[in-house]
This record gives sequence, structure tokens and C-alpha cells, in this order.
Amino acid sequence: MIPYHSADPALTLQRRTLVLCLSLLLLSACARRAPSPPTDGLILSTARGAQLQGTLVELSTRRVLAFDAFVEAVAQAQVVAVGEEHYHPDIQAFELRLLQALAQHRPQCLALAMEFLERDMQPAIEAYLAGASDAATFQERIKATPLFIQYYFPLVQYAQQTHIPILALNTPRALARRVSKEGLQAVVQSVPDAERAHLPATFSAITPPYRAYFLKAVATSHPLPEAQIERFVEAAQVKDDTMAASLAAFLERAPDCTVLAIAGRFHFDHGLAIPALLQQRRPHVTMQRVTTMAVAADETIPLLELAKEQLADYVWFAPPRPETRAEH
Repeated sequence: MIPYHSADPALTLQRRTLVLCLSLLLLSACARRAPSPPTDGLILSTARGAQLQGTLVELSTRRVLAFDAFVEAVAQAQVVAVGEEHYHPDIQAFELRLLQALAQHRPQCLALAMEFLERDMQPAIEAYLAGASDAATFQERIKATPLFIQYYFPLVQYAQQTHIPILALNTPRALARRVSKEGLQAVVQSVPDAERAHLPATFSAITPPYRAYFLKAVATSHPLPEAQIERFVEAAQVKDDTMAASLAAFLERAPDCTVLAIAGRFHFDHGLAIPALLQQRRPHVTMQRVTTMAVAADETIPLLELAKEQLADYVWFAPPRPETRAEH
């Protein structure tokens, strides 16, 4: 009798081959179920969120770009405009990484500009950058919230450590609030000169595309009473016009510099707010617009449609905020 463990060698080889084939089939099936990140240079029309999270796409070509190639492409622009989702750890980490990379590419002249910093905060910013005040004093002077300290102070701190100028972009909140209640003309005529200096010297006209863009953006989340609509449009325009004027004034002084400008997506997406207003003030400005977009793993992203809508020049895709990831 031939013992079991002494099986025919040819039969054993057949069994091993069969097991190997089955294993390969299983691995292939798993690979089809778990989408892998797109390869650099791959052209996409649509993609699943799971594939795009953590990647950069150039919308005009719908090509996936490596981070270094993206930085190389945008570094020579006068304005690198990042439209962000606020208080998202992955997105603010991307912004810090971009600031650090631009500092390597543009060590001779780089500035950081932020929506959350308002014009009346500029003296406190200058004192902190010069080392005349510490971080705690700076945060107290600008009345920084815990969320600002958590998400945005790392950007400010890096700029201070590497001697990067910081530009306070925005209208002071109290002035914007007054415009929404009283109207722009009434505010301009009544504010003291010291406060008037925090607004643009001249104001751009509100265009029909801007008005429609603003109303569409607020219609679903913040329905407005009919009587207040025009003043809210004015208040929104004043903020965007102030931020555009802040950028224009800096570039007038330093036309060879690059400014990394960070604001909410509304202000840069589609080019209808700050970009259009900045172009009115500086027709030859060069700008690269980057939007950041949090997407769920099972979401389908229509890249071709985003390109047709001229959403941005580039999109960096993030996973959902940590507190919402468990829901997807």
C-alpha cells in the first residue's frame, strides 16, 4: 500500500497549480472591488470618491497630478488662490503643505493672505511677525477662536518662523454687519476715517453674475427676507471687493511676489467673486485657482462637468471631515 503522504508527484503538481489559479482569481476579484488611486497623468471623465481622495486633478485636462508637478505649475503665478472648506483638518494640512512647498520655490518673495484675518488686525499681525508679541498675545489681540487656533494658527506660525509676510484680507466683521443692515452708502458716509480706511478706496459695481451667484449660494442654507436681499448682496460684495483690493494693493507694491490666498470656496470658485474683482483692479494679474473638495468614498465625481463649469484650475480632493466619515 502506498502511504497517503507519498502521493503521485504529477497529481500533486496538478493540485498545486489549481490552488495557485484559484488564489490569483480571488486576488483579482478583490482588486476589482477596492478601487486604487489613479496613476499620475491618468485622464478621467468621472471617478469615485475613493479613487480621488488625496489626489490633485487639473480640470482643463482632467489629468491626475503629482503634488510636486502641481506646485511647479502654480508657483510662478502672482496669486495662488485656494478655495477651502473651513475647519477640515485634511484641507488645512494641505494648505500648510502648499505654503511650505511654495516657500521652497519662491524663497525670494512669498506672502500668505487669509480671509479669516481682517484688515484691522494687520497691526497685531505685524507685531507678531516682528517678534514684538508672542503667540498668546497675538491670539488675544485678534480675538482668535479655538477653531482658528487649531486649524489656521499653524499657517500663521510657519509664516512667522520663515519670515513670510501675512496679509489681512477681509472687511472687519462689524463693518460688514453694518452694511447688511444699513446699506453700503449709509455706512461709508457715517463711519470715522479710521474705520473707513479698512474698506476699499473705491468700490466695484455689483454685476448680475455676482448677484445671481451669491443668491444661489445662500438660497438653500440661508433663505433671506425679500426686503434684506439687496443689502446682504452688498455686504457680500463689500467683503469680496475688500479682499480683492487687499491683494491688488499688495501686488502694486510687490508685483514679482506670489501670494498664497486662502478663503472659503465661494470666494474663488468659478472665478466670479474675488478673481473677477481683482481682475478689474489689476487686469494683467496672473492667478491659479485651486479648490478643495471633501468627497465620500462612494460618491461619483463628474470631472468633465466641473471642468465645463470652470470651477477651478485644479481640485484637491479630501475625505469627509473625521466626524462624518463614520456615516459614509
